[in-house]
Amino acid sequence: MKMISAALALILFLNSVPAAVLAQVIAVDKEYFVEAGDVLNIHVFPAEEFSKEITVQPDGTIELPLLGSFKVQGLRASELEKVLTAKFSKYVANPSVTINVRKFAANRVAIIGEVRTPGYHDYREGMKALDLVASAGGLADYARGEQSMIFRKTKAADGKVSEDVIPLDLQGVMNGQMDKNAGLMTGDIVYVPRKKYSKTAKWITDNVTPWMTLTSFFISIGVLMAIQRK
Repeated sequence: MKMISAALALILFLNSVPAAVLAQVIAVDKEYFVEAGDVLNIHVFPAEEFSKEITVQPDGTIELPLLGSFKVQGLRASELEKVLTAKFSKYVANPSVTINVRKFAANRVAIIGEVRTPGYHDYREGMKALDLVASAGGLADYARGEQSMIFRKTKAADGKVSEDVIPLDLQGVMNGQMDKNAGLMTGDIVYVPRKKYSKTAKWITDNVTPWMTLTSFFISIGVLMAIQRK
């Protein structure tokens, strides 16, 4: 394993997450530092139409009506309330913003990149990489599964947090090599990179392959070349 920065661990943006399953809103400690993956309940009074439940994205941002996208990761909940109050004051008279954490990121894992439905998923005890891929609907067509990675934050006994990257061969796992089916920990982010295709190769794959076998394709090319020589 080698060390990487937290910014590198969050290089891709997720635009879909599963619905939160907790029925009760958890009152957040105002000194709690907001993390990527937290599900925040933002209540704006008296403008209820701006109240929203939202998930902090892997890059540490949220997006709200009128306010757009901005970074919240690393802010205390109390600090974020003040930031949002100031932002909403441009549109609402004397707003009061209250933030509760509906679900903490510590109980979540995420998969990003070339999967059918990238996003956050609830962590289950004993969860492994293949379980997460299945939850995400499987690998996408251009996934480079053999070069996947697990980004993991680890807290040492002295309280210092390190960011580690762990190689993961998802293609091998999909091919039945269960010894490569790595176990996951809460807070893990699995990244599946994309294969490098030329535009021509991608066009052939998207438009030609569905209609003919590879053999018939090359036979057709050969026939066309023979005709051109006449």
